[in-house]
Amino acid sequence: MLGSSAAWPIPRLGCDCEQCTSSDPRDRRLRSSLLVDGRILIDAGPDVYQQLLGAGVVPEAILLTHHHHDHMLGLHVLSKAGRLPLHMTKEAERGVRTIFPRIDFRVMHLTPGVHLELGNGLVAQAFDVAHSSSARTVAFRFTTAEGGSLVYAPDVGGPPGSKLVRNADVLVVDGSTRDRPGSGHMAMTETLELLPKLNPGRTLFTHVGHRTGTHAELEEWLGERAGVAHDGLEIEF
Repeated sequence: MLGSSAAWPIPRLGCDCEQCTSSDPRDRRLRSSLLVDGRILIDAGPDVYQQLLGAGVVPEAILLTHHHHDHMLGLHVLSKAGRLPLHMTKEAERGVRTIFPRIDFRVMHLTPGVHLELGNGLVAQAFDVAHSSSARTVAFRFTTAEGGSLVYAPDVGGPPGSKLVRNADVLVVDGSTRDRPGSGHMAMTETLELLPKLNPGRTLFTHVGHRTGTHAELEEWLGERAGVAHDGLEIEF
């Protein structure tokens, strides 16, 4: 997990809430981003250069869930790493090009459900999720050569309808709000009610929003039902 915050990092500048003033390093969150197999980057927000420098990684390919600023503004700096493959929907490309008319990547369009071979036996499948009327959004199911599976869905505004979200070894899902749904974001309480149907082996909330509680508070509240991702967390699946 390169980053685990929602659209703005935590701590917020000038904020003295309990979450922003926490001394727990897990409460210092950059924009949500995932590095799979140490080489495949999922989403490239404004913090991605700092995140990749910290990880000591130049990605082999980039996958975008959608074109909101916290998921793609870092593409500008990544363009200097060579013409990397950039996988996104046609709608996401149009959104990206409103900010970056020239994209120095090898752009490849995603087709939901179709297997995307990423090398070393790693396969990604995109599937549509509800999030924004102006930004088509996908989540990803990753499957390893050994059969392990991880679903990454950092922005979800309603129950996912695709079968690809079900029965994953690990489900990493939107944690923008705790109790009240936000604009384009399900509340954690709503997702918890869906877990028996989704049947993941393990659930982790990412894209953690401001004033949802400290990491320790959230983990105490969730108990055995789910966990909370944090920057630097390594996940095996």
